[in-house]
Parts: sequence; structure tokens; C-alpha cells
Amino acid sequence: MIVTESKTTLDIGIDGECPICAQNPPFNAVTLAAMQETEDMISGKIPSTWYSSPEELINALKNDINS
Repeated sequence: MIVTESKTTLDIGIDGECPICAQNPPFNAVTLAAMQETEDMISGKIPSTWYSSPEELINALKNDINS
């Protein structure tokens, strides 16, 4: 595979950020909290359960409902 770069993909905005990213508005507090919660779950700070398949998740939900 050959990867080429063009001048337009390498241009950086005045403040050093990606020109496309700089156009997006900042995230609101709810979104930032959800992003932090996700990072905490991935790092293990918040206990979470991982499922290896959708079927495993559905079975766990059914067991919770029947409990």
C-alpha cells in the first residue's frame, strides 16, 4: 500500500490544531462526563462487565430481569 500526503492534509491552523477539529464546538459537560466515565471504566477505576458476544449480554440481561 502506498500512502501519499498532500499539502492540504498537513496544513495546521493558526493555533496549532487540526483545521477540521478546530471548527467543532467544545463538548458540553454531559458529554465530557460520559467520556471520563468511559476512560475510568477502561482503566479499571470503575468496575464494569465485559461480554464476548451480544448473545452473552442478552443472556445476562435476561438473568437480571428474572432475578
